[in-house]
Amino acid sequence: MRRASFLPLLATLTACAAAETPLAPTPARDAQVDTGPRDTGVRDTGTRDVVDAAVDRAAPMDVASDDVPADAPVDTAAPIDAGVTDTGPSPDRPDVWIFDAGVTDTGPADTGARDVPPVMLGDAYEPPRDGFDTTVRDTDLTVGTTPTNPAGRFGGTEDSTRAPSIVYPAEGVVMPPNLTGFEVHFLAGTGNDLFEVGFAGDRGTLRMYTACNAVGGGCALSLDERAYGELARVAQPSGRVVLTIRGTSASAAGRFGRSASRTISITGTDVRGGLYYWNAGGSILRFEFGRAGARPENFLRGDPINCLGCHVLSRDGSRTMVGRFIPGPAISRVFDVPTRTPLSAEYGANFGTFSPDNTRLLTSDGARMALLNGATFATTTGLPADNRGSMPDWSRNGRMVVFSRQRNGIALLGQPGHNAPGDLLLMQWNGSAFTTPTTLVNAASNENNYYPSFAPDDQWIVFNRSGGSSYNAIDAHLWAVRASGGSPVRLAAADATGDVGNSWPKFAPFIHTWQGEPLLWVTFSSRRDYGLRLQQQSRAVESRTAQLWMAALRPNRTGDPSAAAFWLPFQDLNSGNHIGQWAQEVQRMGCRSDADCNLQERCLPVGVTSAVYGCVPR
Repeated sequence: MRRASFLPLLATLTACAAAETPLAPTPARDAQVDTGPRDTGVRDTGTRDVVDAAVDRAAPMDVASDDVPADAPVDTAAPIDAGVTDTGPSPDRPDVWIFDAGVTDTGPADTGARDVPPVMLGDAYEPPRDGFDTTVRDTDLTVGTTPTNPAGRFGGTEDSTRAPSIVYPAEGVVMPPNLTGFEVHFLAGTGNDLFEVGFAGDRGTLRMYTACNAVGGGCALSLDERAYGELARVAQPSGRVVLTIRGTSASAAGRFGRSASRTISITGTDVRGGLYYWNAGGSILRFEFGRAGARPENFLRGDPINCLGCHVLSRDGSRTMVGRFIPGPAISRVFDVPTRTPLSAEYGANFGTFSPDNTRLLTSDGARMALLNGATFATTTGLPADNRGSMPDWSRNGRMVVFSRQRNGIALLGQPGHNAPGDLLLMQWNGSAFTTPTTLVNAASNENNYYPSFAPDDQWIVFNRSGGSSYNAIDAHLWAVRASGGSPVRLAAADATGDVGNSWPKFAPFIHTWQGEPLLWVTFSSRRDYGLRLQQQSRAVESRTAQLWMAALRPNRTGDPSAAAFWLPFQDLNSGNHIGQWAQEVQRMGCRSDADCNLQERCLPVGVTSAVYGCVPR
């Protein structure tokens, strides 16, 4: 009876919140480094000729040559499958495993003509023109309804009593150049209803003139693709931008107030890859970075009772392990990502990680780990006799796994977390078996270290630390440690101040180079405020909404290598978002026409040329 009364509560509020196992990497020699020029965005947008050979053997997704893993395995006996898969027979979709994409269109075959422009990958930023051109670039843009000649209304006397105040973004934030939807939040200041939001960079200044779009007791300015692209341009080559806001009265110009300035930075290379995350409504959503016009997609849909939440992606994005219902343990299953077809029977697991070549799947029910064959998903040998552990992550080079273990006793079977003290351990993989684990981070008696995740170069591990249970901990903070050992460092700039539940940190799959040093991106969920749009610190902890945030990490720096974090603009603020899991690319179902796709999708280019087609959201 006690368990029966407990089920609805967990199912509706927290069903699969614990399944954070990160991406599984690809077998490696060296780290995957993005050092090339950014995508020019140029694509063949003409009418498509149907090319049968290109439908299910696509060219790679839109990634520069430097983004392709140098060590990616090559099968010389068969064509390379780069992501768009033959549609095959209709997938078997049990009642719980629902892809909410409508009924398939079985109408007449597509003749090849397109009634909408094909999807363009990349954005308008062109390195040959913008990366090396030092021509001054001053741009004025107006947003919404403003009086004529708004710039001319700021020529009066500065009045400090009218100064606006910047609320968001934070000082020192570092952002990528493909963050359409980025917002500036500010308090208006006394007597102001017309504003100049200025971004001064190396090449010039972007000035945006706007009235107050009222949000949370202040104002918000959203930058669309054109505006953010202009911001990325004026920032180069250093990337440094000084943000300042001036305010005045549209009807009684003559005096204006000026805010204190904040320094932000825009890097020179797009974030790329697919981010899959659990929406608290019970579904798995995904967002494809690097595709123009991208928006969240419903990947697998559950419901408040049969919640889909626990999930992990293979590094190449071809497979996913997804759990449903209460993580006690969750009822999990492996799926083929392009077709959403089940590949395995159901089994109990809260956490998992794929080996780089997808030949093994290491799972945990929250207490003990199990090693599964990647083809049959039957339990196989290779784990040490002491298999206690949780939250495993397989390194990209395939040589080691990091995991968390409750030091005293064993976590209760099927629990979504464990108690302090919790240590981080490493075990080496020799190709057929793991060695005896060694301690990487030894916890103090009141410390719990958990949710570890390898960086794409396998040199760093990011993780959480809290003082009690790892489950839904509001005092969870962001830490990192070298995989070779040493003292952990708190990622204080990304962490922000106070206890705001910064949890489930995961590295994006590529290494970038910026200002002559490597740069990594890390995502995590947080119950912090988002500027003026989400102000929730006065709420009870359990009522605060978790959202996905991202921060830059420059691993070569001494001390704290992180920068202030920014909110990911594609999210629904009305629903909690958790467990961001990355894949190198979004692998899609191949198609010849819209009839091959669900009604909420259509057949459009997904590769470097218009000959490669896949199902994308309408």
